[in-house]
Amino acid sequence: MGKRRTVTTALSIARRIREGRGEGHFAAYKPWLTIHDVPSTGVVTRILGWKSGRLHHYLSEHLELAHHYQLEWAENVLDIREQFPLLPLERTLFIAQKLGIKHPVDPKTKYPIVMTTDMLLTIKKGDDIRFVAHSIKPLNKLKKRVVEKLQIEKQFFKEQRTDWSLITEKQINYDLVRNVEWLHSARSFAGHMHITSDLVKHLEPPLLKAISQSDLPLTDVTMEQDLKHGLPKGTCIQIVRHLIANRYWIVDMTERILPTMEPLKIIGLLYHKGGMK
Repeated sequence: MGKRRTVTTALSIARRIREGRGEGHFAAYKPWLTIHDVPSTGVVTRILGWKSGRLHHYLSEHLELAHHYQLEWAENVLDIREQFPLLPLERTLFIAQKLGIKHPVDPKTKYPIVMTTDMLLTIKKGDDIRFVAHSIKPLNKLKKRVVEKLQIEKQFFKEQRTDWSLITEKQINYDLVRNVEWLHSARSFAGHMHITSDLVKHLEPPLLKAISQSDLPLTDVTMEQDLKHGLPKGTCIQIVRHLIANRYWIVDMTERILPTMEPLKIIGLLYHKGGMK
């Protein structure tokens, strides 16, 4: 059974505003649209954010999720707010009129919809904190009508003195994306009750030595270490993922990690001699 689309009316917009949609930061942020609000022609997804500590709602799995993984790894990105509303509605209506572009409307009610940008980022540069808007569209979707709506969005953020960029496949580093995807669930020990901070600290030195001295694929080495230390299968590979995800072990994330095919290249360590931070 498909999801029922919420129609747009003045009342529905007012209700969303009362609910705090588009407000807050980090875990307190509420996207204007969630996967429950709109039908999707593709695969939608929710993912627990590293930076935000909340579930992010992406209405298109491919590019939006890929870019999310890139931003999760970027150290200068503090927060990711998806489906950020361009409010007040009167502002985008005025911009559309000024540009001579038809403002998007609800196909059923014909009422103007609240436009959204795919992501509003909080960026840290030195001591400066600023916002940057990203619209994410595949190149093959950049038809005339889509470009018109992007023009409204771009002008909205220009008037807000907020940088705006269009993200397509050309801005996605897929090796980095696949690496972060592989690491993502290992940032914490959730779901792995037998793995503790003490166990990680105990196993990190022998794991590091074994991996550094071996030419075998990473999974071969970690399975050997599981057996050697009498651990449940998969424990050591989970610990390796955790160490990389938390940047204790430094690897080249722009080069694809292939754990079942190649050795892991560790190029640096980020902890004190006396132990991990």
